[in-house]
Amino acid sequence: MERVVVVGASAAGSTTAQTLRREGFTGAITVIGDEPHLPYDRPPLSKQVLLGSWPVERTSFGPSTAYSEQGIDLVLGG
Repeated sequence: MERVVVVGASAAGSTTAQTLRREGFTGAITVIGDEPHLPYDRPPLSKQVLLGSWPVERTSFGPSTAYSEQGIDLVLGG
C-alpha cells in the first residue's frame, strides 16, 4: 500500500494532505505536527483572534472530524 507522510501540520501540510485525497490518492496519509491541537491558520490567529475580531474557531482548517472523514491520520503533539 502506498503511504504519504506529511511532516508539519501547518497550512501547507494540511492543504497537501487534503489535496492528495481530493485529487484521488487512495493510499494512507499521515500528517505529523508538533503542536497538540488541530492545524490552524497562524496569521489570523496572531492578528484577528488576538484583537477580538474573529473567534478562535475561525482559524481552523475544518472540523475535527474532517481529517478522519477523509482518511487522514493526524499525529499531533510531537
